[in-house]
Amino acid sequence: MSVAAAVVVVTQDRTTTVERITDASSSAPGVAWTVDASVSGLDGARFADPRTGSMYSYSSGSIRIDDHLLTFAVVEDFEGPSTEARLMSIDTASGALEWSVPVSDLQSCADEPIDNELVCITTSYDDDPSLITFDLATGESTMHRNTADTFAMTVADGHVYTTSGNLEDGDVTLHRGTVDDLSADWTTPLQASAGWEDDYANQLVIDDGTGHFDVGGGFSTFDAETGAQIWASDVLDDCLVGSYRTLGDVVVGTRLDCDSYDTVGEVAYSRTGDVLVDSTSTVSTMPTNLTIDEPTDASVPFVLGDTAYDRTTGEKRWTSDRLVVDRPSGDDSEAQSYGTLHAVIGDVGVLVGDRSVVGLDLRTGEHLWEAEYFSPIGTDGEVLIALRDADLVAVDLHSGEERWTAPLENIREGERLSPESVVRSEDGALVLHSGSTIAGLVPIPS
Repeated sequence: MSVAAAVVVVTQDRTTTVERITDASSSAPGVAWTVDASVSGLDGARFADPRTGSMYSYSSGSIRIDDHLLTFAVVEDFEGPSTEARLMSIDTASGALEWSVPVSDLQSCADEPIDNELVCITTSYDDDPSLITFDLATGESTMHRNTADTFAMTVADGHVYTTSGNLEDGDVTLHRGTVDDLSADWTTPLQASAGWEDDYANQLVIDDGTGHFDVGGGFSTFDAETGAQIWASDVLDDCLVGSYRTLGDVVVGTRLDCDSYDTVGEVAYSRTGDVLVDSTSTVSTMPTNLTIDEPTDASVPFVLGDTAYDRTTGEKRWTSDRLVVDRPSGDDSEAQSYGTLHAVIGDVGVLVGDRSVVGLDLRTGEHLWEAEYFSPIGTDGEVLIALRDADLVAVDLHSGEERWTAPLENIREGERLSPESVVRSEDGALVLHSGSTIAGLVPIPS
């Protein structure tokens, strides 16, 4: 069934005038466009990431498909799910609103389209649980009513992957099919379990032939072509809590004492579940806290505690005391150690301490640079995009030198932006998400 009612298609002039940012450095980009959540027609709306659904706006963000920037405008209810929401398509070149449609109870949307349509799913406990597609050109929606017990969904290589069953009992089934027949290709059991209050809706991921469904603190890995389980972990039986995955199908978990459940170390596994590294370090450099995890390739090592290891063999490559900071006890806190690695970009690790930021060569452990404190939020190739006090700054990854700075209060006149995320566009363009504002920045021709 197709639903075209309440689709608002907006025609705007798509030409843009790039404006210099007042008091920005000469090499800084200019503002090509800004969009406010109020264009949705919803009073008090803010932008939210479609990956995490329209019900709870966990973070701002968008899905970029070709020249379409797809995002939600939601009116938050701090005591429950959002009261109103609209799915919006924004032209990435001009910032023009292409279309806007009302949505409700969407649990998540997939990054990858099928047949030029965005694929989303409602909650399994919805009155009429459905998989819904939205035409990227018009916003027209089509409902596919066959998702009564489906709780996670993603799209990869033209296939729809879903999980169904009972997560609390560990009774999970994995499916691959089409938007009209979720089991058209196959159906197979999958080892996974979690509570219904856990984050699971967007945890089904397909990457380079491997599927992941990591929920409830456990890992679950399967072959994306056949659905066959490759390996899985169980929090209670394995005394292991899943921490993160990174390039090369390396997965890292925190080892626990099986009686006390105190942390006793970290362990890294290969794609097939073989142990690569069994570390006694109890200092976690968890990329769940990383702003960016984008190593160049599998030759760039991963980090546990103060040590870097080969992603393929688990061989120790180097150590650095800069990766760990010891914080003394205070009046209300115990002494603790914590990891400083906040971003992995190419072959550089960005370490954030209390007062400064350090760049390390991840291949060698060499100290590359140290700079005044900033908070990384994104990257544009060889440049790190970050926040420093009242400025947006671009930092050269290998030298630590500032490429440009721009005052946040001048990106949009009369409103200081506090960007939460950066979406990279082509030709050096950046898209900044900041609560109720999205801004497009592009290089100014010299």
